[in-house]
Amino acid sequence: MLTSPFHLLLSLLLSILLSTTPTTVTALPPIGPRRPRSDLPPPPSKILRAEDLDPRSPAARRPGYVRMPVSRHLFNGTGKWSWGWHWGGGPGPGGPMGRRGGLWGPGGFNPWAGMGPGPAGGPGGGGGPPPPGSPQNAETKEVSADVAPRSMQEDRRWGWSYLTDIGGIAYIIELEIGTPPQLIKVFIDTGSYELWVNPRCNTSASLEICRQHGNYYPNRSNSSSYVGGDFAVTYGTGAVRGSYWSDVMSVSMFRIPSVQFAVANDSNYTFSGILGLGYAYPYSINYPSILNLMVSQNMISAPIFSVGLGGDGDNFSEIIFGGVNRWKFAGPLEPIPIWPPISQQDPAWIQYWINVTSVGVTKPYASHGEIYTDLATFTMPCLIDTGSTLSYIRADLVDVIGEKFNATIDNAGNYLVNCTWRDKPGTVDFGFNRGRMVINVRYKDFIFQQYPGHCMLGVQPADVGSTNYVLGDTFIRGAYLVFDQQSDVIWMNQYYNCGDQVVSVGQTARDTQYIVGAC
Repeated sequence: MLTSPFHLLLSLLLSILLSTTPTTVTALPPIGPRRPRSDLPPPPSKILRAEDLDPRSPAARRPGYVRMPVSRHLFNGTGKWSWGWHWGGGPGPGGPMGRRGGLWGPGGFNPWAGMGPGPAGGPGGGGGPPPPGSPQNAETKEVSADVAPRSMQEDRRWGWSYLTDIGGIAYIIELEIGTPPQLIKVFIDTGSYELWVNPRCNTSASLEICRQHGNYYPNRSNSSSYVGGDFAVTYGTGAVRGSYWSDVMSVSMFRIPSVQFAVANDSNYTFSGILGLGYAYPYSINYPSILNLMVSQNMISAPIFSVGLGGDGDNFSEIIFGGVNRWKFAGPLEPIPIWPPISQQDPAWIQYWINVTSVGVTKPYASHGEIYTDLATFTMPCLIDTGSTLSYIRADLVDVIGEKFNATIDNAGNYLVNCTWRDKPGTVDFGFNRGRMVINVRYKDFIFQQYPGHCMLGVQPADVGSTNYVLGDTFIRGAYLVFDQQSDVIWMNQYYNCGDQVVSVGQTARDTQYIVGAC
């Protein structure tokens, strides 16, 4: 995880559990890469079929086009559930995708159209008509919220896990490892790429929390296998060392045999293991990751997962491997290309970098927001990192945002604000693809409350001289994100919570574009 502010997490936990004044510790540097091997076969790929090109063809009528419940809370203006029809775009002169012209053209899929070198796809057409025999007008029906179904596909190829929100600081997933299963809790982290478990609790920052996250004991598992090899992670205030093991593992409704992971035998200051979800094999590691194994064992169709952290304290955080929850956003997902492209990144340290093209603030009750960047020229490559509590961007932008909140700077360089801002109905706004997608993060989700009465801006300046900018949890809480390693894009939309309805993705190289949010 890149410049992840674990000092904030540790300070909060110590203040809550030990009733002491939070202390300041050094932020952790990036996790070092493990070099790939060239003698292992690449992960399996999917073949794009000709009939998949037209979204109106039978092969392309995916679950995103079915009649289903749409709204859970107040999104239909009545406080009742509503349901209706949603249709995709029709074919255009330059390609079949109508909702977002320029992505699909005669040359095929070009996620970087308009974003950098390379030919752009042609313009897309308008929205297509519904399939024959379907109603032309939307239908609405009210149902009771307590009997509304949690809809799921019969041919499910996805795995769903709820995440535990630790005060908006980190998000925990539960794993079961071994035979019989041993329950382990680890952070999810899109800024790293390996799984490791077993922090040493008596040298951790919080003995109690560490023990709650569980330990894995290979000698208590009938299915464990020692792999060997050294594992080492060094942080600014601690380190982890161990070796590699293999065992059966249950993750997000899947039971996966022969998962390789690291078991720590020595660590200090860390109190939880980490599930890295970045680009792994065959780039940064020489063995299949959990995501690779889900694909190779036909549990999911492609190395794709979606994340919805939800609002601070809402307790609706989730991760879905191989699927998308249509009730967490409205309309189509916007594809934000990995930039720089994978081919231009260090092959041993591939990351989810994307370009931010605008930054602004919408004040409470304002009719429109203020934008502090040039809409035509501004770019800021940022790593999308679930393992980072705060976001780290250019210092000049932090200064401008800080002025809007009357922020003061403490001795550690943190931008402190009055906690009453969290209760006001404004947003901090991040734009992508030249305004085609803007994520509006509520003040409540953006302003981080380290402990009662002590709040700071959700963005802090990146290290002096560094361009390692990060969009962490203070941004991610406002967005629904689909991390797509098959097409090398992050699909994005504004986060809402209307309920649950999951559909599989990755059956072709581009079917995520046809998923339409139902909020």
